Amino acid sequence: MSFVSEIRAQIGAHGDSRHYTFVDRLRAGRLSEARLTFREIDLRARAIAAMLHRADLIDQTVLLLYPSGLEFVTVFLGCLYARVIAVPAPLPDAGSHASSRVDAIARNAGVRTVLTDAAHRAAVVGRLATAVGPAGRVVATDSSLSPAPGEWEPPELLPETIAYLQYTSGSTSDPKGVAVSHGNLVSNETSIRTLVGERTGGQTAAGWLPHYHDMGLVGLLLQPLFSGTSLVFTSPTSFVMRPEIWLQMMDRHRADLTVAPDFGYAWCARRVTDAQLEHLDLSSVRIALNGAEPVRASTLREVAARLGPCGFDPQAWSPVYGLAEATLLVSGARRGATIRRFDASGLEHNRAVPSPSGNIELTGCGRPVGATVRIVEPEQREILPDGHVGEIWVQGGGVAAGHFRERATSEPKFRAHTRDGTGPFLRTGDLGFQLDGELYVTGRCDDLIIINGRNIYPQDIEATARKHPATETGAAFGMGPGQQHLVLVQEVRPRGLTGTSLRDLALQIRDDIVAAFGVPSVSVLLVRVGAIEKTTSGKVRRGRTRRLFHDGGLETLHSEVDPRLPTAPGLAPTAASSAGTGDSHA
Repeated sequence: MSFVSEIRAQIGAHGDSRHYTFVDRLRAGRLSEARLTFREIDLRARAIAAMLHRADLIDQTVLLLYPSGLEFVTVFLGCLYARVIAVPAPLPDAGSHASSRVDAIARNAGVRTVLTDAAHRAAVVGRLATAVGPAGRVVATDSSLSPAPGEWEPPELLPETIAYLQYTSGSTSDPKGVAVSHGNLVSNETSIRTLVGERTGGQTAAGWLPHYHDMGLVGLLLQPLFSGTSLVFTSPTSFVMRPEIWLQMMDRHRADLTVAPDFGYAWCARRVTDAQLEHLDLSSVRIALNGAEPVRASTLREVAARLGPCGFDPQAWSPVYGLAEATLLVSGARRGATIRRFDASGLEHNRAVPSPSGNIELTGCGRPVGATVRIVEPEQREILPDGHVGEIWVQGGGVAAGHFRERATSEPKFRAHTRDGTGPFLRTGDLGFQLDGELYVTGRCDDLIIINGRNIYPQDIEATARKHPATETGAAFGMGPGQQHLVLVQEVRPRGLTGTSLRDLALQIRDDIVAAFGVPSVSVLLVRVGAIEKTTSGKVRRGRTRRLFHDGGLETLHSEVDPRLPTAPGLAPTAASSAGTGDSHA
């Protein structure tokens, strides 16, 4: 069974009664919408597929560079209909990180054909000339004369047929595309439908996630077609600029499901005004998926308090865990969020000890759905019992075979076996534990800071710094021999200081960290908002920030650097320094 056959069955059942609606912007306080029914999406996808067949692109990689909207949906499906390997990526902007990353993706995937829209074709041609080579071509699908939908001839699609490449949103300069098959996609979409189907009326989903991110593609754009429900969505840019648009979509279309990473919910709760909330009704929302990054209990409480008067039910929360290598979903909560406190000293020694007075608060990510999860000691590869922290290993139909054209080198990650031979498993690189059947994610193996034999999780350091109202995103990491020195790069809004100087703020953050974690060496660097890079899902790129710090590439507002920290290239070993911006407003 292929993904195409599954969604075409839904199209046959709901052709004109279900639809995808794209909200472009607000006009005079009203939503401006464009809509395609399931039947219209299918007609357009078949026409695109026939065009791709004419171009003899079967089993070839094709790069998709589109803004958010309905054209991407139809072109992506057209690729799947044609047995063409779709490679979704962000539109490259001149001089941006996205530009270099898209170049690297195109080269890694061996792309020779790029699909985009007419509005961006000229820019795409100019920026991807070297990546696709002189024989490459860039096609604007919205201005090309496509064949009639009836000319489409369905190709043979097997469960192992590659549907698309999902390039993860990390900081590596050597991107690897997860080869997601039709079987992977069907299996994972079935798991998502199992998770959400119990709690929704199966009518309408709403969201704004980017289509080139696994959660946006699989969890938002494809799930409604697979489950026979409608979708209303907008662009990430529209959401960031006007977060109320998300809430208005849920109200207007009576959405019963929405999906976003933790930072999206927090951003919305903090940015919407009382006037914007006054007449909204969010009582239709029965499930709010929260994932793609650590789910913070403080965010769940903040959003519930802010949106509760609009009818938002806290029992709608569904914290989830997943990753691109597993297509998307691994585990999810079915009946609200489980929040528990744990003893910090226990977690520092890989033991999860629940304690009402514990100073570490963790949100459970539910039970595995369509997957088997084991917690494994990463060095000895021994399966650990409940309550022990280790690496999260996953089995299931959603787990991909490997990275595109790199199956042999990706074998240790995608086909790992435990010490007793149990497997194969996907090694996620994430740390966590299981307790009472629920999965808790504590961090990344690569991000873990080990000081004097204690495991320090960077997100806990960052949460301590966020207690001050002037702070935004932070990135914590270890430096020096054995990572014995803790460094925090902290974004700050000087206007929120309310009389506190940058130096006093840095010292206050340092003292709070020392008091909370008892670490011997802490350096704090204050930077402007936006200086810390994030992935498309909002995850902090700690490795990238660490390299910038090491190379002297951070422009600081103020820094308090421990003099015991060994001098790094480009970093002056001063105890305190100012970049000349002082207390100027950002």
